Amino acid sequence: MAGNDALVYNQEYTVNGRKLKFTKAQFYVSSVRLLNAESASITPEMPYALVHALETNYSVGAIDAGTYSSLEFAVGVDSAANHGDPTQWGATHPLYVNSLYASYWDWSQGYVFMKLEGYVDTTAAAKGTASTGFAYHIGNDEMLRAISISLNKTIEGSNANIELNVDYAKLLEDVDLKTELQTHSIANEPIAAKIADKAQEAITLRP
Repeated sequence: MAGNDALVYNQEYTVNGRKLKFTKAQFYVSSVRLLNAESASITPEMPYALVHALETNYSVGAIDAGTYSSLEFAVGVDSAANHGDPTQWGATHPLYVNSLYASYWDWSQGYVFMKLEGYVDTTAAAKGTASTGFAYHIGNDEMLRAISISLNKTIEGSNANIELNVDYAKLLEDVDLKTELQTHSIANEPIAAKIADKAQEAITLRP
């Protein structure tokens, strides 16, 4: 989503009072687990995902049927995998670095947890077009953000679904889109933190 609208690449939206369009919007998820009614932690077969705006379905593999009180995960890649050997993952694994949407910093040996790119109107009156590029690349261990979503959901059968909304406009809510146009989580950590901190509000259970 971009606010209340479905996110479509290269389509203009109004974000923070300015015209903006996304050309890339994606993030990694790690440490996926569910808590059952007794608050016991259940880890599914696949606790990772690479979420991007062109795909809506992600499989965590098999999990026991039952009633679950909450879904928990991290936006970003857990420290062990982030600093591990990226060649250890098979071609179908979400952390495989040669996949189409993979994002990995060779120079810092770590994954780009979140990547938001596009164009925005930076005119003083905010009445122009979205023509100035922005690039927010969020990474490094300190930018990992834990997410907890209340479920109270019974999961059973062979194709159980948990539906979430991701509001990419919400992620940029605290960013000055006129002057804060890029971060690679090195020179502009405050910008990266502003975006990472919004993850809990941006990812919600679909009504």
